Amino acid sequence: MPKILVVHHDAGARQLLAAMLNGRYEVCQARSYLEGIQVMAAQRPALIVAGQDARRQDAILLLQYLRQRGYRANVVVLAGRGGGVYQQVAMNLGAKAFLEYPVDEQRFQQTVSSVLGSLEPEASIPPLTAEEETANLTELEKKLNRQMKCFAGKNLVFLQSFIGSGTRSRPRICLKCPLRKEFGLNRDVYYEFIRDVCCADPSACEAVQAFRARQAG
Repeated sequence: MPKILVVHHDAGARQLLAAMLNGRYEVCQARSYLEGIQVMAAQRPALIVAGQDARRQDAILLLQYLRQRGYRANVVVLAGRGGGVYQQVAMNLGAKAFLEYPVDEQRFQQTVSSVLGSLEPEASIPPLTAEEETANLTELEKKLNRQMKCFAGKNLVFLQSFIGSGTRSRPRICLKCPLRKEFGLNRDVYYEFIRDVCCADPSACEAVQAFRARQAG
């Protein structure tokens, strides 16, 4: 059963949202984005539902925290009074959906189900390599950025952590490639691909091949 974290400063709203989800999902709750961060680390939910209004900006603060630390998490924002103006900001920060609160129960459940159904299977994420297990990852990140040969990956290697049901929360080497995304490929590449392709032989990457073919006309 997928685990969902509800972050909302209002106890009544938290309980109502939890009641809409109970029976289909395992629900945990937090009163603020700071408490939500602690619950995320302990519970590793598959989805986070976060409240946002003009007075309490828990959803935006949470999304900023996740973005700054390279965490991969799935957030649905519920906008209360005055919160609608934050829709574009929230989506730019990686929110999966933006709804207005109070929300119709059927629409809320459909949105949650749709977001969970669109998640990439965990099997697509490779396990940590032996080198990542033993290396100083901060130094390894800097080394790969220095060695980067692909024009599309310049200074884009970073340490990524995962917050999700069944996934690792330990940091790892990652690169989100804008060129791969442009050509419809998975933009997330990991240590061995970065080391062997991005930093050694970019011509082996199918996105670079497609780019060069397009440039050649």
